Amino acid sequence: MKISKIFKIIFCGFIFSFVSIGCTKKYSTLILEIKNQKKSSGNFPELNELIVKKDNKILKTFLPKELSPFIENPLKIDSIEKGTYQFEYHDLFGRKQIKTYEANNRKDIDTLIINPDYIDISKQIENSVLRKLKDNQMILKYESKGCFHSISDSIIVENKNNKFFFTNNGKIRELNKNELNKLIQFESELYSIPKEGNCTTVENYKLTFKKKTKEFINGNCSWSGWCNLKDDLKIKD
Repeated sequence: MKISKIFKIIFCGFIFSFVSIGCTKKYSTLILEIKNQKKSSGNFPELNELIVKKDNKILKTFLPKELSPFIENPLKIDSIEKGTYQFEYHDLFGRKQIKTYEANNRKDIDTLIINPDYIDISKQIENSVLRKLKDNQMILKYESKGCFHSISDSIIVENKNNKFFFTNNGKIRELNKNELNKLIQFESELYSIPKEGNCTTVENYKLTFKKKTKEFINGNCSWSGWCNLKDDLKIKD
């Protein structure tokens, strides 16, 4: 190989490394936005505590300011160094969740979104009846009672020849993959509902599969599973 060619390769490599290094800054700013994923989740997409960790060491804990029940939203965090950050908070069911953020500091300002209504179903999805349906059906009955209302509804999900069909109010239609995944998410969230609750509105779910019925009672005002499911599947009253 000619010396001039070797020199060009070394020179180009040096320039590439110099440019790459120049694009990385020591510090950056992170804008943290708190938003609900779903339309009907609770009344306030807010958090009352947020713990920031780097390499599993606590850097800072954000709490509400005086006269406010929630932490600031959006939240601005300055002097972010490169590395892996963990943001700990509690979801709608009061369970600890962790959002991981990898700071590479290639931007002056970056944005991270936290969804308080996100429910981790990784441990419950294996129990999903819908994932086991094969030439049979699952029936879900819903009832909601409160101080000024009483509502009941039901859905049927059936598998025929590896196709899924959905029935509500006498109307039947085939489900696409995205809609089926939404139903599986909803069903798995049912298994996550805590037993305790202090809401004046109580929701009762009865899931029947192969003549066996499981009952779930939701006394949590923030989780609006049925309303969100109707939005996801475009079910009209």
